[in-house]
Amino acid sequence: MSGSWGTGIRERLGALGNTHSRGDGGPLDDVLARIRRPLDRAYLRRNGRLPSLYELGRSRQNLLPAPARARERVLVLTLRGWPNHAAYESVIAHALALRGAEVGLLACGGGQPLCELGWSRRAYPRPCDRCAHYSSRILEASRLPSFRLADAFDWGDDGRGAPASAEAVDAPGLVDPREATTISAPWFLRTTNPGTSAEARAVAADFDVSAAGVEQAAARVLDRFQPTVVFMVNGLFAAEHVVRELALARGARAPTYEIAPRENALVFGQEVVAPAFDTNAVWERVADQPLATAQAAALDRLLTDRARGIGAHESYYDDPEEDLDAIRRELGIGANQRVVSLYTNLSWDSAALYQDAAYGSMLDWVEAAVRSVSGLPETVLVVRIHPAEARWGTREHVRETVERRIDHLPANVRFIEAEQAISSYTLLDLSDLVLAYTSTIGLEGATRGLPVAVAGLTHYRGRGFTLDVSSHSELEAALAEPPPVSPETVERARRYAFTFFFRAMIPFPVIQMVNGRPVTVPSTIEDLMPGRDPYLDFVCERILDGGDFTLPDELAVPA
Repeated sequence: MSGSWGTGIRERLGALGNTHSRGDGGPLDDVLARIRRPLDRAYLRRNGRLPSLYELGRSRQNLLPAPARARERVLVLTLRGWPNHAAYESVIAHALALRGAEVGLLACGGGQPLCELGWSRRAYPRPCDRCAHYSSRILEASRLPSFRLADAFDWGDDGRGAPASAEAVDAPGLVDPREATTISAPWFLRTTNPGTSAEARAVAADFDVSAAGVEQAAARVLDRFQPTVVFMVNGLFAAEHVVRELALARGARAPTYEIAPRENALVFGQEVVAPAFDTNAVWERVADQPLATAQAAALDRLLTDRARGIGAHESYYDDPEEDLDAIRRELGIGANQRVVSLYTNLSWDSAALYQDAAYGSMLDWVEAAVRSVSGLPETVLVVRIHPAEARWGTREHVRETVERRIDHLPANVRFIEAEQAISSYTLLDLSDLVLAYTSTIGLEGATRGLPVAVAGLTHYRGRGFTLDVSSHSELEAALAEPPPVSPETVERARRYAFTFFFRAMIPFPVIQMVNGRPVTVPSTIEDLMPGRDPYLDFVCERILDGGDFTLPDELAVPA
């Protein structure tokens, strides 16, 4: 088996009995689910380092209470059984409490008829018998004031008892359920066009009910706890979107965080959600500042490490092909042919979803690029399909989509499949032009002096070192004659790359992650005490005082 067909078969087999059921697996799926439940719970306990978090909670409880910080009451959301996020949220909650804030934790507890993890109305007790079980253990371990949405749902923790429509939920009505689920519905269905799925209407209806139910329950929790700050992951998923809107409407601040595309680091957002990578203010301040020697050296080390597969937050291949000649042979690229590399995103991921400029979608852009090179026989277009297509699954495989839209692919188009272990960075070395939608590798290509044409609304668009494609004619012009790149442009790209990787991303050494999983989590509160870790101090102060999360230069590259 190969290609998207083989991947689809593997995805269906792997889905049997797992947490994220859509309720359509039949009797075998139900039997395997019961067998897998204790194994899945053990997996979450082990990979989430739950014993260490229990020790941490006991350790903090034995301390004398910190002096109360005036007016700061922080509600930390830990809504899902994601071990990496639960670890971050638990540790930050404890650290805030050590600094005098009154801190509470809010978990889901089950009861949503549909969420990003599964469809409990159809597959009950999944996903809640894993996810809610684990997040409830996180609350227990913390020994902090804790709340569960399920305890405030009118129908309790069984999503099958939820009303059939959002209108039947007694919610305040401040948040539009459909707006709240604009990221979650595509994410759940693994497609940019949820309406094309046979499940679309049922998914939309149950997501609306979940969003309305979260509004109902969260409003009751906020009434009880009265937080001045609500802290959460990303702010984009349905439940977080709802809680964030409620908090802001009540005058509370709602900072967010997300795992950074740099190992053992996080990004944060104060006014704008963290995944937006809002670098506007800091870039305006530093765009014309040359990099100091130490800053340039740190950036060189990071870029070199990333090209070697080191220092990213997750790794897709153990041993990618890095030999230039071998890649040329494998892709059938002649020595004198010009190479244009195109790097896709996962179509339904929030990094690319709704980030459209010149094209209606990322897939439209890929199609347009493929069609455009048909008249350029001396140019080879290499489409590097994002490895996450294979890891996370999708209903919109890039190659399959392009082949369906174009009857006869041009002879000068090559695809590197998601499963193919070919280094994306060695492909940069082969390239005369880089095409990117929102992928970070476009920024990295610019630091190497390559012309980069950006078609999506990525954070590095408009910073002065990319060709920002606003129309198809601009893409065609770049393909026909890649623009020259001056040394000044390369230096500007390097300044922005330093800002992005070092000022906007905050190291979080108290938790060590390997390929997205926590391998060490503090088990004693001494590791979180003020003054012990300057980065943890900085994060907590910004959560509490509402200041800018951009690192000062002395922390960006410590002496």
